[in-house]
Parts: sequence; structure tokens; C-alpha cells
Amino acid sequence: MPRPSMAAQRKEEILDALEVCILKMGIDGTSLDAIADQAKMKRSILRHYIGNRDDIICALSERWRVLYSEQWQQTLAWLPEHNRLPALLDILFGPRSTEYIQSSQISDALFQQAKRLPGVKQHQVASMKEFKQIVEEELWQAYPSASEQQITVVAAGFLSCYLHAESLIPLGMESDIRQQRLICETLLQSL
Repeated sequence: MPRPSMAAQRKEEILDALEVCILKMGIDGTSLDAIADQAKMKRSILRHYIGNRDDIICALSERWRVLYSEQWQQTLAWLPEHNRLPALLDILFGPRSTEYIQSSQISDALFQQAKRLPGVKQHQVASMKEFKQIVEEELWQAYPSASEQQITVVAAGFLSCYLHAESLIPLGMESDIRQQRLICETLLQSL
């Protein structure tokens, strides 16, 4: 009987190690050696299962792309039948747990890599488009008489406010996130 493949498990262990390294030393300070040490593997194993440092970063970006999409599906399932937009704003601009802040740090590190890695850029663009599309759909449900331009602009505003709120987290400005929610509420009044 052949041995089961360890590829999927090894890949997850390597990506988990990269996440820990990003939180400890930032993405720029993370080397293949650091990832290997954190994963308790030889550097050659990293290359065998995923590839070089950039390949590992791209693989982590793909993992997060899938995670974002899954989180959106969970969020949509959780939203109440009525008053969905206030509940969505609660999720987007609510209190941040330590786990959320760490996730935001990893996400921000990946976002920065989109400037130099086309695969990461592709994942980031897909995530932004998905965000905007979902918000547009929610806006259409709540404001069926609004124009397409109004819906598009307000959805873009939601995305901008959310990205700005996320950028405040590493600066320790979580209390200013409330302003981003107020901007979104003001945008809703325009519909």
C-alpha cells in the first residue's frame, strides 16, 4: 500500500510558518531560512513543496484569497433578512480582536507584495472586486430605485472606507475606525 502524500500538509505547515514569521519580523525580514526554522523543515523541503520565497508568498496570498471569499459567504449567511446593511457595517467596522489585528497585519503584508508579485496582485484585485460586488448586491436589495452610478459609487466608498480602516490598525488608531463607519452611513443617505 503506497504512503499517502504529505504535499498538502507540508504546504499548509509552510504557509502557517510564513504567517508566524510575518507577525514576528515583517514580510521584508522574513527569509527562506526563517520560514524553514519556523516550520521545522529544511530549506530544500520548502523549495520542494512550494518553491522560492516569492512562490511561498504567492501561495499564502492564494490561501488568503480563498479565506476572504469563504468569510464573505459566511457573512452573507449570517446577515439578517432585514436591516442587512447596518449589520454589515457592524461587521466591517466593529471592534477588532487580537486575532483580527494579527490577520490584518498579514493581509497588509500581502497587500504590499502586490506591487512586485503579479500573482499577489491578481489575488488582491480579485478580493477587492468581490468586496465591491457583494456590497453592490446588498445595496441593490436595500435601494432598488437607486441608479447604477449611485450604487457603484457608494460601494466604492464602502471599499475605500474599509481599506482606510484596515490601514489604521497597524498605527494603533482603532478608535478612528468609527469615523469610517459614519462615512459609510452618510453615503447610504445619498441613495
